[in-house]
Amino acid sequence: MGRAQQTTPVSAGGRAIHVALIHLGCARNLIDSENILGQLGAEGYALCGDVEQADVAILNTCSFIGPAREESEAAIRELLEAKAAGRLRGVIVAGCLPEKFRPEVEEKFPQLDAILGLSDYSNVARIVEEVLKGRKVREDSGGRAPQGQGEFLRLLQTPRSYAYLRPSHGCDHQCAFCIIPQIRGRQSSKPLAAVVQEVEQLVAQGVCEVVMVAEDSTGYGRDFPAGHPRLPELVDAMAQVPGLRWLRVMYAYPNQFPWELTKVMRVRDNVLPYLDIPTQHISTRVLKRMKRGGSKESVHRIIQRLRDEVPGIVLRTTVLVGHPGEGEAEFAELLSWLEDARFERLGAFAFSPEASAPAGADEDRCSHEEALERQGRVMELQSRIHAEFQSSLVGREMEVLVDGADGDWVEARCWADAPEVDGLVRIHDPAHNLSTGAMPKVLVTAAEGYDLVAEVVGPR
Repeated sequence: MGRAQQTTPVSAGGRAIHVALIHLGCARNLIDSENILGQLGAEGYALCGDVEQADVAILNTCSFIGPAREESEAAIRELLEAKAAGRLRGVIVAGCLPEKFRPEVEEKFPQLDAILGLSDYSNVARIVEEVLKGRKVREDSGGRAPQGQGEFLRLLQTPRSYAYLRPSHGCDHQCAFCIIPQIRGRQSSKPLAAVVQEVEQLVAQGVCEVVMVAEDSTGYGRDFPAGHPRLPELVDAMAQVPGLRWLRVMYAYPNQFPWELTKVMRVRDNVLPYLDIPTQHISTRVLKRMKRGGSKESVHRIIQRLRDEVPGIVLRTTVLVGHPGEGEAEFAELLSWLEDARFERLGAFAFSPEASAPAGADEDRCSHEEALERQGRVMELQSRIHAEFQSSLVGREMEVLVDGADGDWVEARCWADAPEVDGLVRIHDPAHNLSTGAMPKVLVTAAEGYDLVAEVVGPR
């Protein structure tokens, strides 16, 4: 993706201009950060990870829920303090926070030098130049809206073993608890050929696993005219890129599931039998309050059909507890279902009221303290289910992907583990034979907490 040019911007003293980027938020946000870095690198700016060494700092923010906004605002204050102390020449804030809450950001932080919403960030180098000249950039001029276009100038911030790729931007769902459509806009899918080209570029850089992320991955192509590609056709085309070892699908919305995808998962060996499918709840009453669509019966059918059509599939889900309408009976129903469904991977979140979300002002809910207690009970149950699944892998041989090393131990993942959200396969490697991107065959010897321990038994 991005490569720096020969010409490097320099200060009056002849020193290269250093820019530090601070990233907050999800994998989709990380792709935005990689786009920013790619644009800056292509224009010759020196990129650094330490704000203390930087002339200009760019903060890519998250604003999905209140705590994320608080984290973003705390980071802004810290950067502005560094600027006031003379350690920075400029502070730029970008991403989801100013996209949704720009007036509030401008009012709270008038000292900011530039404020950018969501875009392709093709103009970010020019904005840095303006900031270095002492000019305030107040218009939202980061570049074109990011909808429906390929992203070819990224500077990857993941290990070369894997990279994220988003086939689309935005979301057409109107979940009562969520403001993402207000931030990211409506669904806009990239052309199939552009996505395949992105995969080809990633593989050419040595990436082994492509992790597909979007607000709604299974919604890919629904904004196209009838007869145009949908997600199954896209995944099939991506899987045929020479050299792509693993392809993983995240953020699959459960309703209107494109069932041809299960056939692709069976036929294409490099499409992992793993699916992240956020169900959020099982109570029909709560699902209706969440505006999720579907019902207890339809969610049951979807999960069972996935297990029937893709033998050995690992399912990850997320659930939201404490949402308006969830009483003790509905929460007990959720616990009972999770006990039966046996999701191999699961995350639980406590409801956070968002003022601009439909459920934000709904007082028909438990206290935040009770929501946190319910979250803890879900994760306590899931820890037992997770431990049973991990124990079932002991004694099994499998291929793993190495992400990096921690001293004499290598950190790898198997098909059942998505990066950052799932566990690791730890391999003792005191001779340092395994490098990032290696895919050895291993024998799992133990399950320890969320991780597995293994030893190499096959080619590296």
